[in-house]
This record gives sequence, C-alpha cells and structure tokens, in this order.
Amino acid sequence: MSIAMFTAIKKGYHRWLDRRKARRKALTAKLSHLLHQDSVETKIFAHRGSKSNRPENTLAAFSEAIKVGSDGIELDVHLTKDNQIVVIHDESIDRTTNGTGLIRDLMFKDIRQYSAGAWFDTQYKFEKVPLLSEVLDLLCDLNFTGTLNIEIKTDNFPYFEIEKLTSDLLTSKPYPFSHIYCSFNLESLKRLSEFEPNVDLCYLMSTSDKKIAEGLKADYITSLHPHINWVKKNADKLKKIHKPLRPWTINDDCDLYFAFNHHLAGFMTDYPELANKIKQHYNEKK
Repeated sequence: MSIAMFTAIKKGYHRWLDRRKARRKALTAKLSHLLHQDSVETKIFAHRGSKSNRPENTLAAFSEAIKVGSDGIELDVHLTKDNQIVVIHDESIDRTTNGTGLIRDLMFKDIRQYSAGAWFDTQYKFEKVPLLSEVLDLLCDLNFTGTLNIEIKTDNFPYFEIEKLTSDLLTSKPYPFSHIYCSFNLESLKRLSEFEPNVDLCYLMSTSDKKIAEGLKADYITSLHPHINWVKKNADKLKKIHKPLRPWTINDDCDLYFAFNHHLAGFMTDYPELANKIKQHYNEKK
C-alpha cells in the first residue's frame, strides 16, 4: 500500500469517527432535553442581528431578529472621524462593505456611500452601515421590548469618549427595551459604570481563566460573556459562578441544548430562529 493511499484511508477513518462522535453528541443532548423538566428562561440574543440569513449589523438583520422572536439583539459600535456612532463589527469597512478604510479615518458621509449588504447577497445591496441612533429608532418602530446588548469595540482602538457618547444616546430618552453593555476592554466598562451606575456591564472574553477571575473580582462587572468552549469545559463549575453567563457564539444544536439544560442566563447566536424553536420545544412540555 502506498503512503498516499494509507493517508487517504486514515483521513477517511477520522472523518467517519468525527461524524460518529457528532451523532452521539446530538443524541445525548436530545435525551437531556427529554429528561429536562424545568421551564427555560435562557435569553436568546441575535448575534449582530440574524447574521445567518441577513447581512450582519444591518437594519435588515435586526428586523429579522425581532421577527423570529429574539429575546435580545447584540451589535457592535465604532466611532467615525466625525464622531458618529456606527454599527459595524470590524475596525475597517473592508470585509462587510464594498469600500475600504478604517472607520476612525472616515467621515460618516463617506462610509454611507458604500453597500453593507451586497457582499452577502445582491438583494441587500441597498443596505448601509447604520448609525446606532437609526437602530434604536428601528427597534422602537418594531415595538422591540427585549434587551439590546451593545458591544463597545475599543479592544484595538481607544475611540475618544465613545463610552460617553453611547451612554448619552441610550439615556437621552425612555426606550421600550432595556440595554446592557459588553466589551473586551475593562477600561471601557469602568467608564460606563461611572455614567450609568445601575446598568448591566458584561466582560467579554474568550477562554482565559485569568480573565474570568478578573471579571468575577471587579465589582462593576455584573455579567460574564465567555466563549462557549470555556463554558463547556467548566460545566461542572457553573453553579458556583455568582454572575450571569451569556456565552458566544452558540450555533451548533448540541450547544443550544447545552445552554438550555444548564439554565444559562443567555447566549449569542447567529441562528435566533432555530434557537427560539428549540426553546419553545422545552417549554411546551411544561
């Protein structure tokens, strides 16, 4: 047998083994669901809107998220050169528009020239990078009464006074929905705690035990948003954590079952419609 043939057989075996493990994992999750008798109150947050079937962080994505019954909506904010709060994930517009450049170097009117949806599908070519104020208006128009999770994107660039500008906007008038803030940057959350002492401030992290400890220790941090891999790895310790957990980003159906079975406070997902259907199946048994 040649080395190439042996390698191909080995790869084929590992693919079969991975599929077998995935099926077993799915079956275990579903059996846990059948044995689960408590009501599920875990909140479903649409990650950048309904990101799986709409261009992320656009009005179309947020509209779809509300339509499918999301409990919460997650979005990201940056600051333009002329101090406009825009909703977009990356520090540049390169990936999600047909333009180029860093947001901090561009005027809002220049960013507005580009499509924020054509990269996803031509039917969304007229979607633009929205202002945060436009998203707030949309949520009001659609009678959204859930929770808006605003990620302050200062982990790479420290936008001057983005925390104050964002807080001023969210507290400028009463909204039908509540809001929380999250960030990878503890300093941004510390500043927000000074502007809004009673708001839910959520520390974003990946899988770092050190950062989990930091978030648990900081008295102004009220919730933790770790990566789902950390949560699963530490499943036996979750009941001892005294702050709400809302991991990101849960898209696999087995992870969705995990989140509901462990009564997590909430989670971010690109598939809010699927997550809501599974949640309904849980609560239909009650």
